Amino acid sequence: MALRTLTKRGRAALLSVLALALTFGFQILAPSAGQAQTSLQVNLAADAGPSNGVGLGFLYGVTGDGSQPSDALLEPLRMNAFRAGGHMTRGWIEDGYRYGSATQTILDSITAQAERFTADPYNAQYQAILSDMYGAYGGQGAGTLYPCDNGDCSNWRTFVRTVVAELRDTGLPIAYDIWNEPDISIFWERPVNGTQYFQMWDSAVQEIRATDPDAVIVGPSFAYTPDRRPDQWNTWLRHTRDAGTLPDMITNHTLGNIDDPVEVGDDTLAALSANGIAPLPLSANEYQPQNMQTANVTAWYLARFAQSDYDNAMRGNWVCCLTPNLTGLLTQSGGTWQPTGNYWVMRAYADMTGTLVQTSGQVGGTAISAAKDQANGRAVAVIGNINGYTGSANVNVTGLSAVPWLTGGGSVHVTVQRIPEQAPLGSPLVVYSQDVSASSGSVSVPLTFQNSGDAFAVYLTPADGTGSDAGQLRGTASGRCLDVPNSTATAGTQVQIWDCHSASNQQWTYSGGQLSVYSGDSRRCLDAYENRTSPGTQAIIWPCHGGTNQQWTLGSDGTVRSVQSGLCLDVSGAATANGSKVVLWTCHGGANQRWTLT
Repeated sequence: MALRTLTKRGRAALLSVLALALTFGFQILAPSAGQAQTSLQVNLAADAGPSNGVGLGFLYGVTGDGSQPSDALLEPLRMNAFRAGGHMTRGWIEDGYRYGSATQTILDSITAQAERFTADPYNAQYQAILSDMYGAYGGQGAGTLYPCDNGDCSNWRTFVRTVVAELRDTGLPIAYDIWNEPDISIFWERPVNGTQYFQMWDSAVQEIRATDPDAVIVGPSFAYTPDRRPDQWNTWLRHTRDAGTLPDMITNHTLGNIDDPVEVGDDTLAALSANGIAPLPLSANEYQPQNMQTANVTAWYLARFAQSDYDNAMRGNWVCCLTPNLTGLLTQSGGTWQPTGNYWVMRAYADMTGTLVQTSGQVGGTAISAAKDQANGRAVAVIGNINGYTGSANVNVTGLSAVPWLTGGGSVHVTVQRIPEQAPLGSPLVVYSQDVSASSGSVSVPLTFQNSGDAFAVYLTPADGTGSDAGQLRGTASGRCLDVPNSTATAGTQVQIWDCHSASNQQWTYSGGQLSVYSGDSRRCLDAYENRTSPGTQAIIWPCHGGTNQQWTLGSDGTVRSVQSGLCLDVSGAATANGSKVVLWTCHGGANQRWTLT
């Protein structure tokens, strides 16, 4: 369980100086007698507080100007925290310890990123790392002037005062992280918790509070957690308490093998209490070790963060820093950024909105968290095993009588996504999607971890009353079928009508409110382009994620209506020729909006 001693970005600086799908029977059945399994519990009748998406944050992983990745990839993740502040230049150090163009470049980057991420739809906390802005992010030269060298803090105070004033004047809500990982020597080449360190810390807090009293201060951003280095933490807490320089939010990193967010959060609050300090908000502003970047581990961390005392958490970045890969959730394929298994784990976790419910927590290394959300008509559970488990598990979902909005008609629709460790991964593998009886007040959902990197997401939604229907969607006006051009699986392809035939690009499955085409890794869902809700929006295919822009109702009048916008699937211009494009349009009941699934 040794913590790594060198971060990837510090190390880089020094160097520069379908698998088989799981199949179920028609009903959900428990594994056969004698089969080893992990038993997990979800109780929808027992609320456990609001679901705040703790863990939906990133350390860097976007371009310097904040423009990439695109909203199409980022919005579904509901990012709520972001941490950055440098790496385009060496900032203050490069400018010769004064305000110059290198520092301005960093400030411009922070401003551009914060303008995007602190506004709708993200409204994320932006933690600006002062030490990165200063230029001390690893690999700085041997002659570097560190803050308060020889007891002189004047230049450091000027730096802090200058950059905080510039960012204050943007009107953006910036939180300040004073020094990253001061307990690792490549970042702070002086004793941690020594006289100079506390001079640096105290003077920074004083300058920030004098320059921007409304700014949030976070720290100490130690690499080591309170349980690993209790003396280090107690010394820091006692000093900042007595000096009046406690931050507004306590930050630490959970990068060790293995730093359990639940345990570390408890230990951190206990350390505050032991030093006579009232509880403060907690931020894990780097999590998940470099050697554990797999889907199962990502799911484990997120499930544990959901049940922890943390207020937000940001994934560590091991391909740092300005590559728009969302800390490894995306990979380049065919010249574009594509989702990985880790992306789809976070995508499912982002769907855990509403109210957390009680679960079995962690059982033998397998963690599960779940939430229910009446407004979005779903309950979602995310499951991952920290040890790379293979074998069977069973999720027993109880308390269904407490959620009548989910079980109307006596049934509930259960969708199971298996999320393999794979890059790229076009979509999760839907291994089960079926209406099941909820009359007993519970359902039993078996899972099989086929590979050690597997994670799972389980969605419960209102039953559609039809189970799963499949076939061609034939347009009434044209007699032609809904068709994916050239049998492509490329995300974003607009659908059309074409002469009906038996190929897979015209075979649609309606299940759980989704209309999908193809199967396995190539499975794609009918989607409203870029979540748009205006008439004329293109109807496209996209990796299935269960969002409302991929939810449809099949009306008794033959219309296919978008749950998100209320618009109907429409052959543009009432055209009937092969290749006519399909869009969403205000419902009017015309023949070009009527379809038959046969």
